[in-house]
Amino acid sequence: MSSPCSTRYREVSLGTRPKRECEFIPPGDPQYGEIARLDAFTFKRYLDRVFWHPRSEVLRFEVRAVPSPTGSVYDVVALVAAGEGEAWFSEAAVPARWDYVAISETSHGLSKMQATKLKEEGKLPPDYKAFGDDGPVLDHSNLENPEEVDLRRWDVINRLREASRSGVRQAKRRSGACP
Repeated sequence: MSSPCSTRYREVSLGTRPKRECEFIPPGDPQYGEIARLDAFTFKRYLDRVFWHPRSEVLRFEVRAVPSPTGSVYDVVALVAAGEGEAWFSEAAVPARWDYVAISETSHGLSKMQATKLKEEGKLPPDYKAFGDDGPVLDHSNLENPEEVDLRRWDVINRLREASRSGVRQAKRRSGACP
């Protein structure tokens, strides 16, 4: 009887937001958990766009909640499969700043949180429903600059091509053929 194939992943912790973006709200604040979760899921969607929506068995991003004395601390983790996943993912390609789409998604999420708070305080009617209030966060990816999308896709394609070329060169060296 054969055993199921298991893929080995390297885990890379990326935080809840791009590394050059300051925390919006300090840990311990009553709204910290909710806002940090919004940041983490926005960052995950951003990474999916940056890495051109990879197949989950090659590369995927997960949001993890880690319990702490001040509430859950969130982390976005890249699960990078050996081989193709290593070629697909590049730590240097992880964005350092939010893009327009991520800022729009975060702003929408924060406005929904504010509307919920105002409803609870009785400052908005209970039946108030904001435009586009159908899900957790509106998908703003249609606001992306098409040139940026193309550049990111070419970055991924070029990394995959280079990994393929490198594999061919290594195979030739092992077989004794000229490089």
